[in-house]
Amino acid sequence: VSLIREGHADVLMKGIINTDNLLRAVLNKEHGILPKGNVLSHITVAQIPTYKKLLFFSDAAVIPRPTLEQFEAMLLYDLEVCRRMGIEAPRVALIHCTEKVNEKFPHTLDYVTLKERAAVGAYGNMYLDGPMDVKTACDAHSGEVKGISSPVVGHADLLIFPNIESGNTFYKTVSLFGDANMAGMLRGTTSPVVVPSRADSGNSKYYSLALACVAG
Repeated sequence: VSLIREGHADVLMKGIINTDNLLRAVLNKEHGILPKGNVLSHITVAQIPTYKKLLFFSDAAVIPRPTLEQFEAMLLYDLEVCRRMGIEAPRVALIHCTEKVNEKFPHTLDYVTLKERAAVGAYGNMYLDGPMDVKTACDAHSGEVKGISSPVVGHADLLIFPNIESGNTFYKTVSLFGDANMAGMLRGTTSPVVVPSRADSGNSKYYSLALACVAG
């Protein structure tokens, strides 16, 4: 972290240590690398053999229960990464277990607000829809069966998960059972921070560094 602050390094990467130990230094108010007022979030990119393109998603590692402010920060970070990776108009799915807005699930109310802001151009050239489940977001047939018509349905580039449990479970599931190549990094810091799981493959760590260099 000191090397980053002093300008001697461009990317910080976690080794075989617990993430909490690294974040303690990253978030240190006097000597850390998260500017005051910034939201810290994590973005993952997955190359899944059964999906037609790269799939981006957040947050699998940092934010337990995103507030509206955190959802928006997460979305803006992720859109920037998508665009740096060549996706001019990202298609974003706001993930939930159903397509219904319900006050029992406060994040679905935040989704409504995000959609309203997107509709007036707050996030630039992009498509935003939800709530919807992952299958509907990534499988056009599922949308057809449910009678849902949207530029996002079946074609999602980016998934925004409602909490860390769902995002982390998705991360571990597609990497283990979906044989996906994974890359991920933190956003909000002055420089990209790569925080792979200690059990991640060598390829995953390599791709994460490449992502940080290209899109960080």
